[in-house]
Amino acid sequence: IMRGWEQIRPLWELMRLIVLNQKYLQVDETPIKVLDRDHKNGIHQGYMWLYHAPVDRLVLFDYRRGRDQSGPKAMLADFKGIIQTDGYKVYHILYDNHPHIQLTFCMAHARRYFVDAVKDDEKQANYVLDQMRTLYLLEEKLNAENATWEQRTEARKKHAVPVLETLGSWLKENLYKYRPASPMGEAIAYAHKRWAGLSAYTLHGQMEIDNNLVENAVRPLAIGRKNYLFAGSHEAAEMTAAMYSFMASCKKNNIHEFEWLKDVFERIQSINHKSLYQLLPSNWKEYRPT
Repeated sequence: IMRGWEQIRPLWELMRLIVLNQKYLQVDETPIKVLDRDHKNGIHQGYMWLYHAPVDRLVLFDYRRGRDQSGPKAMLADFKGIIQTDGYKVYHILYDNHPHIQLTFCMAHARRYFVDAVKDDEKQANYVLDQMRTLYLLEEKLNAENATWEQRTEARKKHAVPVLETLGSWLKENLYKYRPASPMGEAIAYAHKRWAGLSAYTLHGQMEIDNNLVENAVRPLAIGRKNYLFAGSHEAAEMTAAMYSFMASCKKNNIHEFEWLKDVFERIQSINHKSLYQLLPSNWKEYRPT
């Protein structure tokens, strides 16, 4: 396994450079247990951080020992552009200390708060959910039409911005009408605090309305955790991150993972370093030998 990892590590490093050179990334994190003899329980709670580049359809998994800002801070040190995340506080800290990052948020996360708030105030929560449904229907239409970035920006400006402006005003008007700890109070406060970041997708045609694409990339890891329970070491977790990076990127590009992996191992030792990019899942179909 270690020999295989050393062979394809240069490809992972190249993919890392390409992903972090993007202008728009979706970021998420998920836990993974790791065997660690030095830990009091023998198991360390580590985290996989995901960086998804929707434009190039590449997903980078990066293993870190914690969920604090040190991981994304190191990875995004030279990043200049937009990151789309959930409301986790680490991303706010990162944004506050990084002059070149624009922080935007996930509409699906805001929506979940209002789904939960239906039990608190059904009429008003459903009002918000209906407005959000209008926004999502527009996105479905644009995706079905394979709209260009310019077309997406124009359509959102015409149809989504008025809805967002109305909803933003509603959030402001209702901010103090509910107990802060109530489901409705929490939903309104969450969305109101992040409204500019939740609405920012309308300004950039390449952006998605939510983070669902990167969250979908987490699912194979979640299934894997149930089967293998933990990584054998921190080094094994790093190798696992690389393999999940490749497999998730293959899936994003509609590539059969085994075929890709077999071809890469057959060619990577002899391929010219300048041609290494041809093996990336986003380029593999174009350069695959016939």
